[in-house]
Amino acid sequence: MTDVSPARETAASRAVVESFFADLRAALNGEAVNPYRTMADDVEFVVTGRTPLSGTWRGMRAVLEEFLPAASPLMGRAPGHGLIPTEFIAEGRRVVVLARGRGSNAIGMPYNNSYFLWFEVENGQITRYIEDFDSSLAWRAIFRCHLEQASAPKIAEDRACT
Repeated sequence: MTDVSPARETAASRAVVESFFADLRAALNGEAVNPYRTMADDVEFVVTGRTPLSGTWRGMRAVLEEFLPAASPLMGRAPGHGLIPTEFIAEGRRVVVLARGRGSNAIGMPYNNSYFLWFEVENGQITRYIEDFDSSLAWRAIFRCHLEQASAPKIAEDRACT
């Protein structure tokens, strides 16, 4: 965004991120919407932590072909599931979103996590997405692993619960 006032850049960046959440909600409700259409082809997509789903994917192709096929089978699908933004904090091309996840794992166990999401927006597209959350809850609910009973070195090495 060149020759745009800081206030307009902030508003435009926030609008892109709000569109992402609207698209995500619509897709989860069964609408034929690509929830990732606001992400740039060369997006940097980061999931923090040390879970089996943690990592960095460069480009939408990697997100669609590597991350989503690994993550989707682990999550339940039901009406009302999704990420619900509770606060947007925007400045320039950066937008931070505090969100609550509402969902379940693949066998129906509740998975309601808190998220800190960092977005960077350029030219109307999300170019960077960083997701941070309570990974101990993810281990319990998604991977059915209680860390206090697991071997920490084994988890760090294999990213799997033993």
